Amino acid sequence: MAALLCLSLPGQAQTTPFPSTPLLRELTLRTDTTRYSLSRHTIAVQGEPNLYFYYRQDDETAELLLYPLSWQTKAPVRLRRSADFVLLDSLTAVGNQYYRTKIRFKDLPAARFLQLTFTQASDSAGRPPLTQTVSLLPITRTTLEFKPNDTELFVGEEKVFDLSSNNPKNIRVSTEWTKGQDIDYRIVQEKGQLRLRVVPNELGTRLLTVRPQTERPFLTDNNRRLSYALAPLRQEFTVKASRLRFLSVDKKEITMDEAARRKGVEIILDNGRTFDLKRTYRIEDQEEAGGALMAELFTRQYLTNDRVLCWLRVYNTHRQTDSYLYIKENDQPKYITNFNISPKTAISSVQVRHRGGDWSSSLNVNPGETVDVRLEGESLQKARFHFEDLTVVPSDSSIRSDAAVVYRVQVPQTIDKRRITIFNAGQPTGYALAVKEFQRPHPLDFVAVNFGESPRVINRLNGPVLYDRTISDVVFSFNPNGIDTEAQLYGKQYLTFDIRTQNAKGS
Repeated sequence: MAALLCLSLPGQAQTTPFPSTPLLRELTLRTDTTRYSLSRHTIAVQGEPNLYFYYRQDDETAELLLYPLSWQTKAPVRLRRSADFVLLDSLTAVGNQYYRTKIRFKDLPAARFLQLTFTQASDSAGRPPLTQTVSLLPITRTTLEFKPNDTELFVGEEKVFDLSSNNPKNIRVSTEWTKGQDIDYRIVQEKGQLRLRVVPNELGTRLLTVRPQTERPFLTDNNRRLSYALAPLRQEFTVKASRLRFLSVDKKEITMDEAARRKGVEIILDNGRTFDLKRTYRIEDQEEAGGALMAELFTRQYLTNDRVLCWLRVYNTHRQTDSYLYIKENDQPKYITNFNISPKTAISSVQVRHRGGDWSSSLNVNPGETVDVRLEGESLQKARFHFEDLTVVPSDSSIRSDAAVVYRVQVPQTIDKRRITIFNAGQPTGYALAVKEFQRPHPLDFVAVNFGESPRVINRLNGPVLYDRTISDVVFSFNPNGIDTEAQLYGKQYLTFDIRTQNAKGS
């Protein structure tokens, strides 16, 4: 389809008011095969005459034909450049009758206050320079269809339908829901697709009437009136009793402590549509009335991502595996959700097991050894324990539950601390491991005795040794490098020697 724009000075000054000294006698705009002229295709917008033309593409190309009121060879007409279009051809005079040029518009659906400004410099006869501005009104034909496959709805439950349009960008979307209708709705655009979101409020057969609006207007009543309202979309639905809708929450783990009971925890919840702001809802662990109060939900404000910012005050513990949580209004369940409510992490006891030993309440550990540490208490599974300056060794036998956790840790051989603090999320738990020096004895293979022959290792002497010579000296020697190794550490060695000498008579 083509469009042509023409500007002339007809006798009806009230429909096309121009400057007292106009520059143009006629202006024609043509797109494709249709022509529009200002003398025939103008309409008042807020009291200002606008030349309208239909477009099919956002970057429509148009040809302009300008007919000046008086021809001035030495003072040609100029078209000012604009950010709303690109000048494809220079303004060229044709036979001293009119000027011709070609322009390409930029993003017509988003353009506002679209204008063409023409100028003509003063001539040698002293005629003053002239300027004339022509306001343009791009309009387009837009269709919208709604053909749902399913006409069954449930009270309070949102449902989404696809809409089809020949010009989706020209359909006005809304962030607000309609209020007080049998079926509330809003039109949205998601990933380039127009969608209709509906929420029914009343039971029975209900008629949904959608009144869509366009971003760009179109002409009605034989091109005499602008309109932004498309024909209403009407569809009957069968609305049934509500099904409980699941609302997801951004926090799946809530700690029940003094702050959570009094002030509350800030959470973000799916929008339930029937929520009232600044209102408190009861959360129970059963659908029937009279359930235990697990928490209270206070709605604060709506968010742009169709969610609600809330305060959550918790009063009882709950596991997601136990049951769902029911959000109630006046003892009537409205929605369901689920999250864990657990007590604050608390440690009741710590035990240590050395390799090859049993669990002991003694928290003494030695440098260089690997030990298992078991912590018992409440809500331990969600805790983040950390042992100061120790490395946690992965183990297949590790236990992790709310009542007990087991860690296998390695104590550095070069550790220079007497206490190893146990932290939870960066905070001391009040428990610590005590680093003690090794006090176990080393086998006596580092001690040798020499009574005249070569030195003999003591732990290899299994009984009396017969020596047929005179013993003048008994020399004990020690090998300090034979006590500790990189893998095995021992404590201080205290040795006591009993020496007995006797003659042949046993004296």
